[in-house]
Amino acid sequence: MGRVKGEGHPSLRLILLLVNLVILAVPISGLYLFEIYEDELVGQTESELISQAALVGATFRDLVAELGGADYGLDHWNNPFGDNLAETDLRIVPTLLNRSSSPIYKDPISFSASTRVVNKVAALAAQKLNPVIREATLTTLSTIALLDFHGLMASPGRGHGLSLEKNPEVAKALEGSYASVLRKREVSGSTDLSSVSRDTPYRVFVAFPVFNGRRLVGVVYLSRTPRQLSKALYQERRNLAWAGASVLALMVVISLSASLLIVGPVKKLAREAKMAAEDPSQTVKRKAKGDFFAVKEVAELRSNVSDMTERLARRSDYLKAFAAGVSHEFKTPLAAIKGSMELIGEHGPSMDPATLGKFAENITLDLERLERLVGRLLALARAEALSPTGEEKTEAGELVRALADRLAAIYPDFKVSVTGTMDALALSIDPDVLETVLVNLLDNARENGAREARVSFSVLGEMGAIKVQDDGPGLNEGEEEKIFAPFYTGRKGQGGTGLGLSLARTLLSPYSGELTFLERPAVFLIKAPLAKGQ
Repeated sequence: MGRVKGEGHPSLRLILLLVNLVILAVPISGLYLFEIYEDELVGQTESELISQAALVGATFRDLVAELGGADYGLDHWNNPFGDNLAETDLRIVPTLLNRSSSPIYKDPISFSASTRVVNKVAALAAQKLNPVIREATLTTLSTIALLDFHGLMASPGRGHGLSLEKNPEVAKALEGSYASVLRKREVSGSTDLSSVSRDTPYRVFVAFPVFNGRRLVGVVYLSRTPRQLSKALYQERRNLAWAGASVLALMVVISLSASLLIVGPVKKLAREAKMAAEDPSQTVKRKAKGDFFAVKEVAELRSNVSDMTERLARRSDYLKAFAAGVSHEFKTPLAAIKGSMELIGEHGPSMDPATLGKFAENITLDLERLERLVGRLLALARAEALSPTGEEKTEAGELVRALADRLAAIYPDFKVSVTGTMDALALSIDPDVLETVLVNLLDNARENGAREARVSFSVLGEMGAIKVQDDGPGLNEGEEEKIFAPFYTGRKGQGGTGLGLSLARTLLSPYSGELTFLERPAVFLIKAPLAKGQ
């Protein structure tokens, strides 16, 4: 059993579905591949730490001002919020960290001994705030520490009185600028997805300078581990599931719509094309029944396939008629030759020389006719196989004058005159092809009794035109198109093949040329594109 056409190839519906699935997967995979969402999680964590630092810093500032007076702190040259801010002015602190471009420090925060002693006002204020901070950390999961204006740990507990000024973010905050860094952290092992951030291998540290006017009164030092990407997605699983289901449903609708607009018309076109392939008389219609809307490319494809099947149908009809014509044209002389040979075989010895010579003459004439038919058929086959390059160029005036001189030498009683001054008419056609077409027309005129043929030239738009008119008897009424059909001739008794004009048209067709009967009694028009630069 033969293999079914299309077997083993994916359907267009499946391809559309897979394409939509890939489109759906791209943004999700991009979260992992390009760390887009991970950057967002880091930025979100830093932004939350800034908000907490601003609140704790404002409370710390008011406490030290109450405990140490308005002159408490170091007079500073770099207050990032300005010296004369009103209470309602915005104090924007932009986030600085980006997971994909910010460096991750491998060293943990550095505590070091200092010759200074932690400021008593800062320590007292930190002690007052400590219960509030401890309560807040249970919810925010942040580590919050208060430093005095020299960078010493003012908060009670671990590291109290030690200096943190060797940490770059703290050093920058003591200079009056906000600073943040990422630091590497040890991960003990895999945890459940419901945990928040235990598997995240880095932590965000924020150093927020606290000012009272121009005076630096301390630093709020915070840190927190961002949520891990997989766990952040897990925590949003319900929303993601709803979003995924909605996108999937939309994708199915899009796929079905595309199927109706593309797959349906294409399958219908495939069925019609199959019918046309099985029966050449069937053609694909330019517009399918029931297709109220079709995409441009499918409509163009249907139009092109329709043109192709119509050409194939015409070609099939032409080949049938041509085969019948060839059979008929060959059958008549072959039958005559066979009959003559049988008579000679049976009665040759008893025939007189004159009768025998007549039979031989008839056989010779029929053989010559067969030879002419074969020659014309070969010429027609070559004409249909022509492949012009587009670079052909023929000076029509020169060619016609040379042909007229040659025919005058061969046929003194037949004159070809050239009218007009189209010496510079250059056509995009092979000179041998144009000469063959002209010879066919002029031979037809001469063999039909014409004594003179007049050739003139003109330009019609982008086409060059050559008009051939003779003084012969011309065509009978109704023969104007019949004369271009293969094997149609009014001189069959004189050896005409009926292929001359058909051959001429076929030769011109590959060059986008035309041969038409213009008017009676016998005026023909040859048209061919002008050569480049003409």
